[in-house]
Amino acid sequence: MYPAYWHGRLFKNTFTYKGRSVEVSGWSVKIQVFGKRKTFSLSSGDREEAAAEAHQVYQTILTQGWASVEQFRGRSALPIPGTTRSNIPSGPRESSLEHWKQRLIHRRYPERPDARDERDREFSVRIESAGTTCYFPLGTANETEAAERAQQIHRSVVNDGWSGANKKFPRELTLALRWLDNPLAWTYTTLHTRLSGAPPPVRSGTRNRSGELKVAVIEPDAGIREALAECANAQAGFRCDFTFDGPAEALREIPRRRVDLVLINHTLPTQQGEACLMELKRLNPGLNGVLFSVFEDSDHLFVGTPGGAVGYIFKRTPPGRIFEPIAERPGLITRNQITAGVREYFQSLSASLHFGPPCPEMAKLTAREHQVLAQLSKGAVAKEIADTLGISLWTVHGHAKNIFEKLNVHTRTEAVLKYLQK
Repeated sequence: MYPAYWHGRLFKNTFTYKGRSVEVSGWSVKIQVFGKRKTFSLSSGDREEAAAEAHQVYQTILTQGWASVEQFRGRSALPIPGTTRSNIPSGPRESSLEHWKQRLIHRRYPERPDARDERDREFSVRIESAGTTCYFPLGTANETEAAERAQQIHRSVVNDGWSGANKKFPRELTLALRWLDNPLAWTYTTLHTRLSGAPPPVRSGTRNRSGELKVAVIEPDAGIREALAECANAQAGFRCDFTFDGPAEALREIPRRRVDLVLINHTLPTQQGEACLMELKRLNPGLNGVLFSVFEDSDHLFVGTPGGAVGYIFKRTPPGRIFEPIAERPGLITRNQITAGVREYFQSLSASLHFGPPCPEMAKLTAREHQVLAQLSKGAVAKEIADTLGISLWTVHGHAKNIFEKLNVHTRTEAVLKYLQK
């Protein structure tokens, strides 16, 4: 984040003296990184200098971890004696490539059809900044090239903010389509966002365009919007020619065009997706709509699903098959036909389920070992796992050793791959 960001995060601590509340002269700031949040008392009384100081501390935590600033952590409301600008950590410093090599991970989805073995699997990285985290595909199976790209992305997040970095680099996100809410029946997929100006993919094969369902997308994030349109165009029987960044333009344009199905982000900046869909249906009674939600990864999807439904079922689909529940009902279809098709799809899915874990070794892990393995799957290094779980570095290494033995693997990558197959 820019130093200007920290300008707005500064505050003055107070303490009580003889029954009176007294404000200290220096500035303080709360910094949250890697799941930890601490208050720092800053040395400068000048707000601009204090903001720069907070920025330096934040950068140092990002690049060197919490241990590098332990001596500067302010647990009380009073300034830390002896803290001056000269002994603030020397950051911002660029992380070494070795640091980013340790954070490289393999993500199972979306799978490359031409990846025949581990050497062909492209790396990804999970980057966290200012309380926000995101996975980035690195586009290469070469470890050094991947580390260099991860370093470049991190530098962009720090210098340009998330909005700037998102325009330069594709992200990996989980998108869930909400076909039914009671019982809860959603499909979800993992997609990579598209960058502005990237050439659209070529639609392969000969299509009978007269029988295609016309799809529109309402999504404020340009990268997600274009990726979702690409997914729609990849599936036979569907075509997306219209995308909108918000309800205002969609409400004006969709009633004037032929649109059979509209995909709407559940959370729009100006109104909820449900309200937008209701208004569109009022203007165009024959329009069908499906709400979708976007998550950092599928773990967040499962945690963030609403409660109260009589049943829950989730089905992963490839990015090019997001309309799988209605793919067998081509042509113009009514809402009743969609509902019937969706229920039939999920009922047949339930009947074909095979019970039993695909990786029986996972059942051997303790609850804490599952937590450690979950952190490893996100690219966290041992020290970050220790900080997140509140355990010692030695304990983390002990859990990792047990995990490797129980899963019969020799590397973190092998362990994570078995975890992803759970």
